[in-house]
Amino acid sequence: MESLSLQQTQERLSELVQFKKQNKTNVKFEVGTTEDYGLFKFFNYNRAIKVTNLKAIKKAIQKRGLIMPILVTKGFQVIDGQHRLLALQELGMEVHYVIAHDYISNDVEEVNNIGSNWDIRARVSNLAEHGDVNCIELLKMYKEWGHTFSEGTINDAFFKIGTMSSTAIRNKTYTIHKNLGTEVLENAIIMSEIVPKAIQNKFVRALKSVMISNTNFDIDTLRYKAESRRLNVYNNESEIKEEIIEVYNYRTREVKRIK
Repeated sequence: MESLSLQQTQERLSELVQFKKQNKTNVKFEVGTTEDYGLFKFFNYNRAIKVTNLKAIKKAIQKRGLIMPILVTKGFQVIDGQHRLLALQELGMEVHYVIAHDYISNDVEEVNNIGSNWDIRARVSNLAEHGDVNCIELLKMYKEWGHTFSEGTINDAFFKIGTMSSTAIRNKTYTIHKNLGTEVLENAIIMSEIVPKAIQNKFVRALKSVMISNTNFDIDTLRYKAESRRLNVYNNESEIKEEIIEVYNYRTREVKRIK
């Protein structure tokens, strides 16, 4: 693909504006060029910069030039193109940008999702920035538990309903259960003394499911049983759950068994 000159970019944007007008929309664009990198600002919830992406984009720009301009708000907040912007800055090259005057901060998620899906952390940060109390609390849990568990595991542990936390975050329906999540992760740490893989996401999800299904569940019982009978961590979450139940019930009186 050949690089677009500023004139070609303007022509294509002109065509886009005409298309917008024909479809009765009011989005207005303005094209510009600058070497003042300090002019641009990042939203707090822009996608995290990925070094591998940045290196690849730098290499592509060195070879072909800038193909797609940076999309910004009228306040020069980057809607799309933060990797391109940083690559241009590192290369000392001028920045071609497009101001989308009618765009607001809420459009950042939509624009980013067109080209490349946000990772879950970016979505959580985005929702927290817009006042979602559950995601604000979830960010706090990352700081508290992130030294031991992955963010995906933390999402699942603190999710109030089941373990499909990623879907709930994407749908903006995530509800945090701090007491449950704390108990699940504390129990996982206890089990990691016997079963090192107990801090992995699949084990934590299985453990949480067992805990929710059995009000009489006792972590000390499981730990004690796992000391004398090996607790295998399989690849399948359902198999791990069955293994937890089997080990827990080993030589346990019927009245104290779990299911």
